[in-house]
Amino acid sequence: MIQILIVGTSAERSAATANLLVESGHDVIAASGFTEAVHALVDHSPDLLITEVRLGAFNGLHLVIRCRTTHPAMRAIILDRTYDSGLEFDAQRYGATYLVEPVDPVELLAQVSRMRAEINPHRRWPRKQLAGDSLVAHVAHGPARVVDLSYGGLRLELLEKADVSTGFDVAIPGFGITLRAKPVWTCPAPSGWFCGAELSEVNPKALSDWRRLVDSMHDAA
Repeated sequence: MIQILIVGTSAERSAATANLLVESGHDVIAASGFTEAVHALVDHSPDLLITEVRLGAFNGLHLVIRCRTTHPAMRAIILDRTYDSGLEFDAQRYGATYLVEPVDPVELLAQVSRMRAEINPHRRWPRKQLAGDSLVAHVAHGPARVVDLSYGGLRLELLEKADVSTGFDVAIPGFGITLRAKPVWTCPAPSGWFCGAELSEVNPKALSDWRRLVDSMHDAA
């Protein structure tokens, strides 16, 4: 079983695709548009993205490009209603499979099956919740701790008031890691504020270090 994120503005088409994949034994998450998909990517670590091209102000290719930074190991399928050779070229350039709807269910399941064989099972873990204050961090030069983390994001408890309304640096001194993150939501916490954030880091080494950290947290579970 792999975890699949389906993104589309048509609830009917998304539901049909989701039902097909659930019946085949996969774990499916659905998002109705670009913004909801970004939030889902912070909360989960899907193995495969299946997205429609038309997502309002953005499109499915924008989402794939974004995921190449936050979820570099994730596979992707872009669904288009009419064939577009330029979009097909761009999709392949970013490692995505381009399909034209309506897609035969047998063909879609075959594509998913092939991608499943390529997915490293070590990347299939969900978000890892941490106990206590085991992972100390600094956000905007203020003290914080990592509450939970995944390959594409993390949840922080800010112990002092900090400006996290835009992008900010997260430093984890114990592992020598500093990454750029972008806030998705904030809410009050018993000792400060909780902040859910997605990684916006573009440095390959920093992302690699982060993935090793996430791996080590799961290995220690």
